[in-house]
Amino acid sequence: MIVWRIIRKEFAATPLSVEGAKLFPGRWHSAGTPILYTASTESLALLEKFVHLSLEYRTILHVKLEIALPDDAVVEQFEDQPHAADASWEGDDPSTSRAVGDRWARHSSSLGLSVPSVLSTSERNVLLRANSPQFGQLQIVRAEDFLYDDRMWKSEQKIAAKRQR
Repeated sequence: MIVWRIIRKEFAATPLSVEGAKLFPGRWHSAGTPILYTASTESLALLEKFVHLSLEYRTILHVKLEIALPDDAVVEQFEDQPHAADASWEGDDPSTSRAVGDRWARHSSSLGLSVPSVLSTSERNVLLRANSPQFGQLQIVRAEDFLYDDRMWKSEQKIAAKRQR
């Protein structure tokens, strides 16, 4: 299985680091839970990163990572997790989806958990457990520098221009 990840160029020396997840909570984990967020498609990885960027990141170089999971890696499905039916993963309060992700990260033996994307509900993000013995077998197939296309920032640029008037 191939997954994708976008990181800022300054973090290229440690592309699979889970330090950010340990420091900050996300939709699918509490701070301190060592997981790596990836996406099932390149375009979803770009979109998932983009929604967290502000205009000052327009000219900051990023790195697009194509990552291969081991052939025998198990990736579980969110929908098969205990209490998944009760998790409101789409809303502004991620507490129930965090509980599902944290429980999976602590008790599962699998490498990955496939979860729905809030941004594109037909696509999936893949959480990877850093505590899995297979995490060390992840292989970066390709790492490529890139900048987000300037057209993606048009509305932000218009808002900034209005503020300056």
